[in-house]
Amino acid sequence: MNTRAPVSWRINMIENTSLILTALATAFAGIAAWCSYEVSKNSLNFQKNYAKNQNLINELNRIIYKTETLQILIPNPHKFSDNEFKSIEPLLFELKSELERLNMREIIKYNDLKISLVKNKFDLIDDNFPLKEVINKLEAKKAEIFN
Repeated sequence: MNTRAPVSWRINMIENTSLILTALATAFAGIAAWCSYEVSKNSLNFQKNYAKNQNLINELNRIIYKTETLQILIPNPHKFSDNEFKSIEPLLFELKSELERLNMREIIKYNDLKISLVKNKFDLIDDNFPLKEVINKLEAKKAEIFN
């Protein structure tokens, strides 16, 4: 008995395997092209959103920087010179006025922030939470811009 398959059957099997592999390669290439398109589309949307909101993002970053500066200065006032200590008050009022401007533009709700109740730098020496709250709100606002 001859157990070998006829030559034509083996040739057909090779051709079919070749066709299947070609079809799979084409399908995977299509999937890769679609993924590339999605990444490009998302990247373009991010860039457009960033460009549209760049001024606001920079403003939020500046305010966060001032708030972090106050966080550094306020807990340890005895470590700084008199001039540095005196600079805390103007920085605090500048921060509050910038937050009020954001409120007028309806970007944040200033009156909902605990810093709106702070009258002077001494209110923050015992409780640094209002500054942390400002940073958290502004970081959340920046994240909201990109979502």
